[in-house]
Amino acid sequence: MPPENKSTQPGTMTTNSYGKSRVRLTKILRQGDNHNIKELTVSIQLQGEFDRAFLSGDNSQIVATDSMKNTVYVLAARSEFDSIEAFARILTDHFIQTYKHVSGVTVDIEEDLWQRVVLDGKAHPHAFLGAGGEKRWCQVKRDKNDLTVSSGIRDLRVVKTTASEFWGFIRDEYTTLPEVRDRIFGTAIAATWVVDKADNDFNLCYQAIRSAVIEIFATHHSLSVQQTLYEAGQTALDRCAAVQSINLTMPNQHRIPVNLEPFKLENKNQIFITTDEPYGLISATISRKTTSD
Repeated sequence: MPPENKSTQPGTMTTNSYGKSRVRLTKILRQGDNHNIKELTVSIQLQGEFDRAFLSGDNSQIVATDSMKNTVYVLAARSEFDSIEAFARILTDHFIQTYKHVSGVTVDIEEDLWQRVVLDGKAHPHAFLGAGGEKRWCQVKRDKNDLTVSSGIRDLRVVKTTASEFWGFIRDEYTTLPEVRDRIFGTAIAATWVVDKADNDFNLCYQAIRSAVIEIFATHHSLSVQQTLYEAGQTALDRCAAVQSINLTMPNQHRIPVNLEPFKLENKNQIFITTDEPYGLISATISRKTTSD
């Protein structure tokens, strides 16, 4: 046994948690010649009676994080699930029901998206293309009594080359930005929504919200990123009745016109420098109205 630390401690531990992060999982669903692929990254955090491990190195209540990793693989093999939210629920149920001293579980799952290869107008049964950096995401938080499910989209990259303006903003001694009536609008959308029940059709809701956000981005004549973000949130709530609130984040990824005058050329709104930093960051949460509202 290591010697007990008897020094006077200046603080007290008020919260603690631990777990396993970024467990990579690929599951192939085979239905005859037709296959589907689920490629997930799973993170697990436990809360509970773990104080002794932190205070004195007593690991008798610790579920090894390697065991958590193996649990992901075993439950993925044993279980059928049609959404990442359903699999996250399976994992949270397991840890809460198996270990009495575990009081809370948070499971985050990120899904890499794949699209079927299309040949001669037909979807290939087992060949796929990467869908870029876009990811589907969820978080399930559970304690002994309550369950909260959040879902989302990460890094949905979109750009349109017109139908976007930005003018009428404050001009003072710090302002150099010109007003524009026609600009490129590019962003990488992140969206997180919360549903009102654990048995929701998560796939249907995901598809409806993703389609709504893309549709509004493409068709809305934007006077600002803020305005377009708000319209996308309102449309998302309209398309999925189970969603109680949605948070949207849209970084404004700038394309700056290049000055071609030194080369005796006119830039006819065609040549731009794409910049990563710095960028504007716009975010808002739109919540469903209640009777009290």
